[in-house]
Formats: sequence, C-alpha cells, structure tokens
Amino acid sequence: MQTDGHAFLEQILFCSTNKFELRFSRIATRLDLGRALDARELSLLYEATFLATLCNLTLNGLSMFSGEGHLERETIRTMLEREFMCARDRFSRCAGLKKLSIPQKCSIESIFLKVFVTEENLAA
Repeated sequence: MQTDGHAFLEQILFCSTNKFELRFSRIATRLDLGRALDARELSLLYEATFLATLCNLTLNGLSMFSGEGHLERETIRTMLEREFMCARDRFSRCAGLKKLSIPQKCSIESIFLKVFVTEENLAA
C-alpha cells in the first residue's frame, strides 16, 4: 500500500533534477521512511536536512558566504544554526517519528541531521 509519504518521495525522484533533492529521496526511500512518515513530516525532515547541510558548509569553510566579512559570516552562521535547531525541533515533534524503528531513527540522525566541525576547523 502506497502512503502519501511514499508518493512524496516518488514525486521528488521522478520530477526533480536537483541533486540534493534526489539524494534525499533515494536515501529516505532506502530507509523506508515513506511508510511511517507522511508527506508533511518528510517535508519537515527535508527542511531540517537542508539546513543541516548549510550549517556544515558554513562551519567548515565551504560556503558561498566565504567572501563576506567575518562579522557577516558569523551572523549568517548563527542564523543558520538557529533555523536548523528550530527545523529539527519541528521534525522531532512529528507523530510518525514514533513509528520508526531505532535503526531508522539512528540513520536519520547520522545521515540527515548531523552537524559537525571538522578537526582542522576547530579552534586551537
């Protein structure tokens, strides 16, 4: 039986040319997230994933904001971190999250929602 979560992921897979969206859809499909999460919940996960990726880019110096001054970069980085935390919080309140297995939840954390600073970017 196809859920609207499955339909959401399939629509991305068949209609999008955006590499980020395609990667998200392929991984979410492989994890069978469309069975437990509805389209709204998957869109919340997508938003949090996108913001996590932007945070990783800004924290590790791979950002489109690198030409900005230090104060501007710091303001952007802080804003992105806040937006990510809010998006992650919205996703964490989804009812469908309770239907996921522990391995699925761990995969979501490690694949989609992991924000980190690489060792070379840590302050000494």
